[in-house]
Amino acid sequence: MNGPGPRDTRAPGAAPPPPRSGGLADIVWEETGAPRQRVAVSVRGAGGVRHLTVRALRQEVLALAKGFLGSGIGPGDRVGVMCVTRYEWTLVDFALWSIGAASVPVPYGSPVAEAEWILGGSRARACVVEDVDQAMTVAPLLSRLPGLHRLWQLDAGGLDLLYRAGAGCDDSAVHRHRRAVGPGTVASVVHTAGTTGPPKACLITHGNLRAAADRLLHVYGDVLESREGVGVLLHAPFEDVTTRVVQLAALLTGGGIAHQPPCSPTELRATLKELRPDVLVTEPRTTEGLVAAFRESAEREGRAGAFGAALDIAVRHAEARERGGLGSGARVRVQHDVLDRRIYSDLRESLGGNLRHVLLCGTGMRRRPGLFWAGIGVRAHESYGLTELTGAVTLGPPGRLRQGTAGLPLPGTTLHVDETGHLWVRGEHTSTSYAADGAPLPRHDWVATGDLGRLDPDGRLTVLGRVDDLLVTADGTQVMPLPLEEEVRAHPLVVHCVVVGHGRPYVGALITLDPRAVAHWLRMCGRRPLTPRELTHDPELLAEIHRVVLTANRKAPAGAAIRTFRVLPGRFTAEQGLLTRASQPRRRRVEQVHAAEVEALYRV
Repeated sequence: MNGPGPRDTRAPGAAPPPPRSGGLADIVWEETGAPRQRVAVSVRGAGGVRHLTVRALRQEVLALAKGFLGSGIGPGDRVGVMCVTRYEWTLVDFALWSIGAASVPVPYGSPVAEAEWILGGSRARACVVEDVDQAMTVAPLLSRLPGLHRLWQLDAGGLDLLYRAGAGCDDSAVHRHRRAVGPGTVASVVHTAGTTGPPKACLITHGNLRAAADRLLHVYGDVLESREGVGVLLHAPFEDVTTRVVQLAALLTGGGIAHQPPCSPTELRATLKELRPDVLVTEPRTTEGLVAAFRESAEREGRAGAFGAALDIAVRHAEARERGGLGSGARVRVQHDVLDRRIYSDLRESLGGNLRHVLLCGTGMRRRPGLFWAGIGVRAHESYGLTELTGAVTLGPPGRLRQGTAGLPLPGTTLHVDETGHLWVRGEHTSTSYAADGAPLPRHDWVATGDLGRLDPDGRLTVLGRVDDLLVTADGTQVMPLPLEEEVRAHPLVVHCVVVGHGRPYVGALITLDPRAVAHWLRMCGRRPLTPRELTHDPELLAEIHRVVLTANRKAPAGAAIRTFRVLPGRFTAEQGLLTRASQPRRRRVEQVHAAEVEALYRV
């Protein structure tokens, strides 16, 4: 066995038994205990919200599955999907699963080289894309990849073409293929984030996804329990396996789901008010964006001081409740009760009124914002996952939540942090295989995550950063950049911070700004708009960022503080190859593209 032994691990309870037969499409075809007329999916559109019952969803899945068959897609084939989070992705998944085919997520906005790597390496025969920009990315590959033959564009009637292609296909053909699907059938070819190298393709089976959904329900069944209307709003990328696992878990309870593509905090709040979900599935940066939007609204209305005080009381109250008390003293409890009626209830209502849980696909939310959410009555649950183990392996449990950590291992998962701080994981029933050789990962062996972590006495995980990210300055000082970067990024003006300094005399940083937040800041300062280039030399802005860096440095070990920084005129984008699909900077690529700016940090 490679990796660590079983000592000093944090082992949870037993995993639910693996599925013995059937595939994921059976979720919409077989009775789950929910009435056929219960709403399964709510779809927002220009004409309002369209509510699809279980029966209506089945009919749309059937029609699209026949369309794929009529277009030459059959069992064992793979179809790329390159679009944002939307109902059509769910529909494509279930249609492909119904005929024994598999989906291949391609991150929306991927450059041609990345799309070619993913579609070519997975041997995709066709691709469904969102819009003309994605079509222009994939279209040249039709002549370069020998197996890729078809392309459907969603906003140009691509699904209608498929429906027409399947008009002459008999329903029984779909059902025959569906019944032949088993737990070992490949459901999706999902690529790793590719933080430090080319993404690896993992073959995720129907059994993997169902086991992952079952282990989530083992902990989160009460949270995801079905109710009338929209129970879960999906606002995280579908190329993240965890998002699709949560979707499956919600449908298994008979609950309703809805989708929200990437949008501004204002647009998200409008969707939440319209659909009124109980659970929001999103990324850590979304919750921080909502807090920034709350703060900006208060500043525009001249209530910045009141909002700041309310935020502090929410944090103090949530901290005390984490320790097992009702609040940090009678005075704070009374203040919290008053603020709950005057401010917190309004904030909850601006999020739809029903929202009580936010499931975060990933780590990175700082402890203070998490405590703020808990303090206003909405619990934010961070997770940590691996594509190789079918998504989330840890999650903040509803009853034992501690903000600032990635939670406890899900059932059937075990974590180990070795003496060097390296994090190892193993899981039952969710181990995948790499597409390159088809060899399955050892089911009961350890997987090296490439991350550094820490386990508290109760087994909660804190992720400290990537092993490869560790910097060693010229004098031998070791610097883990992630904690510093997160402290700087916590400021509303900052989008990304990349700490540099390996082999250099001291630590520096490259910083990118949020244009929307900068525009608000300039308005509040009574100043005119500035161009991106002007911002990089603006004394007032640089002084504000300098204060942010000084605050972050207070938590840095000796010799690891940021000595100098450079504000960049543009943002890091996936199209430049500078961000992973989880919007995390690819550190080596950033340093290559911005080599001149890095050198300027050390110019005497």
